[in-house]
Amino acid sequence: MTVSGTATQANATFRQLFAAGTRIVPVVFDLPTRAGLDSDAPQARGLVGRCGVSVDSIDDMRVLFSGLPLDRIRPTLAAGAAAAPLLLLYQLVAEEQGMTPRRLAGAVRNDAFRSFLAGGLGGLPLRHLLRLATDVVAYGTAELPRWQCLSVCGHQLAGPGADPALEVAFAVACGMEYLRAAAAVPGLDPSLVVPRLTLCLAQGATGAENRAKLRAVRRVWTLAADAAVPRLYVQQPRGGTPAPPDRRRTRTADISTEALALLERLRGMGGVLPVVEHGLGDTQLGRRFEHRPPPRPHLASAALRARQTEQLAKLRAWRVETSVTEALLRLRKAAHSDDNVLHPMKDALSVRATVGEVTTVLRTAWGPHPQDPLH
Repeated sequence: MTVSGTATQANATFRQLFAAGTRIVPVVFDLPTRAGLDSDAPQARGLVGRCGVSVDSIDDMRVLFSGLPLDRIRPTLAAGAAAAPLLLLYQLVAEEQGMTPRRLAGAVRNDAFRSFLAGGLGGLPLRHLLRLATDVVAYGTAELPRWQCLSVCGHQLAGPGADPALEVAFAVACGMEYLRAAAAVPGLDPSLVVPRLTLCLAQGATGAENRAKLRAVRRVWTLAADAAVPRLYVQQPRGGTPAPPDRRRTRTADISTEALALLERLRGMGGVLPVVEHGLGDTQLGRRFEHRPPPRPHLASAALRARQTEQLAKLRAWRVETSVTEALLRLRKAAHSDDNVLHPMKDALSVRATVGEVTTVLRTAWGPHPQDPLH
């Protein structure tokens, strides 16, 4: 269920869910928030409140989870490229309520490859999205041990109707890329990353196909990765329909054999990173990984954007600007080094820097998404 609109409206829905016994709370943020844009940004015009709730700062996050016992729920934050600031805002609100981070549990949808392929709205280059995702999992391992901090959205990477072998190969290749990135982080044990990693495949046309794909991904991961098998699940791609039943799709051996062959070709091309980054899948894999077109504006968001813009103006008028500036400078320094950016980012958000402001620091330090039509 997607709750769109204001944080107040979403909070009312979450309270109803909790009162009815729900403990897993799905939180979908609107398109600008997921892209790391404030509601008053020019690129956000016509998109505020679309496909989720708008969160610009700690003020919105406080409202979003007001009155909810955060040690008794497990939110799932569909955060996109803004996973880092949104996770930190949730932690800050929980700490304000007296919760210790180790009591918090939940999951954050945090996939660099999906964010890159989504494109538009001021994204970052893939290599820096991967660095940011790795910083999130390193931070989560140390500070939020009960959180799932990494996801591979194979169902979105391959697209609705793609063959299972491609989904399996790509999901495994992306998962292994995260483990390689984690291995390069001083003090981060990749074996601790696996329990926080989730591989998601597109839901098939039949239960037999789903079971075959899950068995295949376990087999391919076991053969290709020197690590335990991460969490697996299938999900219906948004706006997509399963491909028609196909006998080959229900044969684990067929899927595994083709997926291993694709994985070997990916390795020969330097890994999944250059394939996605440079669009090599079209010509050398015979598969297409397209960037999505920019979303269409919709008129219904005008009133919400005006409301959020007014709140942002008040926030900037009342906060201590020198504290914000100093915190953002520390974040910029971390971005230019090998330090984990989440620690200075948390400091900045705690003194009421906005999601858009911390993301702008990273975008300035690392450069925009090369396919982004807005830059």
